[in-house]
Amino acid sequence: MTSFLNSVKADLLDRRLLPLVVVVLLGLAGAIGYLAVGTGSSSTAPASSSATKSLGAASGVAVSELASERAVAETTGGLSSQRGGTARNPFKPLAEPEAETSTTSSTSAPASSSSPSSSPSSSSSARSSEPSSSSTPAPETHASAPAPSKPAPPKTIYHVAVLFGALSAGSSAPSEKLTPYENLKLLAPLPASKDALIVYRGVTAGKGATFTLVSEAILHGNAACLPSESQCQAIALKTGQSEQLEYLTPSGQSETYELRVVSITSSKASAAAFEGILRDESKAGRTLLSQDGAGGLSSLSY
Repeated sequence: MTSFLNSVKADLLDRRLLPLVVVVLLGLAGAIGYLAVGTGSSSTAPASSSATKSLGAASGVAVSELASERAVAETTGGLSSQRGGTARNPFKPLAEPEAETSTTSSTSAPASSSSPSSSPSSSSSARSSEPSSSSTPAPETHASAPAPSKPAPPKTIYHVAVLFGALSAGSSAPSEKLTPYENLKLLAPLPASKDALIVYRGVTAGKGATFTLVSEAILHGNAACLPSESQCQAIALKTGQSEQLEYLTPSGQSETYELRVVSITSSKASAAAFEGILRDESKAGRTLLSQDGAGGLSSLSY
């Protein structure tokens, strides 16, 4: 036996086999160390799992109780069984707790176990209370309609008919020789726009139809001067009245024209119709008045 051991020892100490012997010894030492570490880790596994459960309950994050089925450690210092699990994406957030009952203590378990029996009644009472609240209709609010605006009062408009024309010198021609003008338009020039002598301005309250003098004239008759006798810019005639206007021509001769008011009638019109009459005034008469510098007359009714 001694000789056999000595021969084995000699073979092992041979330089050619020495590296192989070293490798075998290192492998044995590593196997023994691995067994020792594995035994110690398995003894501490329950404590680590309980610590993991308590940490998940405190932080509110659900952690699987079976650490051996899925690895949840995110560092290299986890359990050996966790290192052997499937890999996990570190950028994916952990799953949130599914219900608050997972974090409740063991003392509240009886109360939670009795909740299923009471939940149908509470849900049914909640459903029965909903129709009662919705069955009462809310009071409807009606917006008050705006009060209708009163229409504008009707306006009074006047219709004037006159006779106007030239007379022979020193004689008075009958009215049939004069030219009739029916329903004069506001600012209508007479006898025409090119050789106008007077411009119809409208009806003056209390005085009659009013005409502005475009050229200087010597007046003969019963017409009223406006605005005054000393400053006669226009004449006003009532129904049936007449006025003779004597003009001097550039050659120095005298010409006489007669203006006779035949009728003045009135009617009612809406505000829109009244505005239309004002807009329909004669543009030629407005131009003559602006060139002549005749100002507006007060107390005129159209």
